[in-house]
Amino acid sequence: MITRRKDYTKKDPLKDASKIYIISEGTDSEIKYFNFFVGLSSNLELIVIPSVNGTDPLKLMELAKDKFLGQNRICSLECREKDQVWFVIDTDTWEQEGKITPLREFCAAQNSDILKTYDEIKAYNAWNVAQSNPCFEVWLYYHHYDSLPEIESVPYGCSIKKYVDSLIADGFDYECDPSRIQFAIERAENVCRYNDDHKLEWFATELFKLARKSKSILAVR
Repeated sequence: MITRRKDYTKKDPLKDASKIYIISEGTDSEIKYFNFFVGLSSNLELIVIPSVNGTDPLKLMELAKDKFLGQNRICSLECREKDQVWFVIDTDTWEQEGKITPLREFCAAQNSDILKTYDEIKAYNAWNVAQSNPCFEVWLYYHHYDSLPEIESVPYGCSIKKYVDSLIADGFDYECDPSRIQFAIERAENVCRYNDDHKLEWFATELFKLARKSKSILAVR
């Protein structure tokens, strides 16, 4: 059984530490999960920004514009330090409503502007989307399981959250289960698929991309 080590102590970030800003659709499971990693590294500062005025991708995009690009912005990206922004979103009904593609296009536009502004910086994606289909709990599922569930056994939609909890004894433990992250990265990547329209397949998640980018997270075994 994997348990949270007693030496997981908070560390002050170094002056030149890279930052990863996580703009999260969820205000419960996601926040609990990412808070496990906040402060574990002095070389990487993880900053979680929860949704404020709504959880759909377009509202998250407006939140990011306000915090990073608006006149009263309070966050900044230091591209020379490879700072990043990650939108953590569910598929939910947002894809059918056409609200995910504009967010991805916004990120692509921001990345293009960075390349034009910083000629001396090696190309990298500062703005990113990590989508889970249908919900964030799919990512939690791969901390314990290495293959897709039988589709007939899984109720679709919001009940996925209850379904994942039912598969894990006593539910997902946010104080110790995140330390299984390396397993989750490998498993989620192995089953991540897109359909012919480049849409994320059911019970796939892109969270492994964010996890791999986060050096402090990858240090947790």
